Amino acid sequence: MLAVDFEVRRREFPVRVCFDLPARQRLALLGASGAGKTTVLTALAGLVRLGRGQVRLDGERLAERPGAGGVGLVTQVPALFPHLTLEQNLLYPRAARRPEAGELARRLGLEALLHSRPAALSQGERHRAALARTLLAGCRLLCLDEPFAALDRPLAEELLELVVEEVDRLPGGGLLVTHRLEEAQAFGQRIGVMHRGRLLQVGSSEELLHHPISPEVARLFGYRGWLRGPQGVLAVHPDLLSEQGGERIPARVVSCRPLGGRFDVELEAVGKWEGRMSQYRAAPLAPGVAITLHAPDPIIFPEVSQGDG
Repeated sequence: MLAVDFEVRRREFPVRVCFDLPARQRLALLGASGAGKTTVLTALAGLVRLGRGQVRLDGERLAERPGAGGVGLVTQVPALFPHLTLEQNLLYPRAARRPEAGELARRLGLEALLHSRPAALSQGERHRAALARTLLAGCRLLCLDEPFAALDRPLAEELLELVVEEVDRLPGGGLLVTHRLEEAQAFGQRIGVMHRGRLLQVGSSEELLHHPISPEVARLFGYRGWLRGPQGVLAVHPDLLSEQGGERIPARVVSCRPLGGRFDVELEAVGKWEGRMSQYRAAPLAPGVAITLHAPDPIIFPEVSQGDG
């Protein structure tokens, strides 16, 4: 099990986190750019000094140096040695062994490319090679710092599936940091939401979607409506509005645009709730049409900052 409890001092704000990751589990850290997600991973990988606290993996305190304790880090840049073949890159870590390298190359679809140099590999192949080299370096816990952020969506989804399969083989599991909700949900058995260096909430995707504890968590989980009323601010998710039951919200259609196989309808609330919200619908609605929607499990916050409204 990974036990994390530390603070890293930064110029903008300190990054202070405390969480446990059970053996062979996957945790995604979700947050906007600059929230402190990468700092958490670099601290786990021994690349930054802790202001206070510690990290323990299977009861062993990890030293603050790169590669300590079997923590592997994969970033957006594959950083392969250009003058070495793929096989030589995979065998570069001291802990790497040829039989394991060959088997891992087979699983990742790299077996036929072992004698190629990085320049001859596609972008996806270079990312798979970087993953393989990290795993072969005696990795027990894999940390992934938005490794697919620069890739197109189909390739990113394909590589993420491979990563999940490999992480599930590791005794320490894995952590992924991302600003993409879909990526966090695809990877994490649990998701932790970070904002300005703090871990606001940790739970399953379902828990955080239906029971966000703050506007920051709600916003990252796709809430797009902030309706002000006498009780506070009602947070509205486009997928969580219904035709009956729960908090009643009369509204009129402002605009409607196609979004894949459905329609994104912008609405203006009228009555006790004021503000704009969105709803995803299977069929379009004309501007000006009056409808009544309901929030089955209304989430009302005392207030919401200007950036969330």
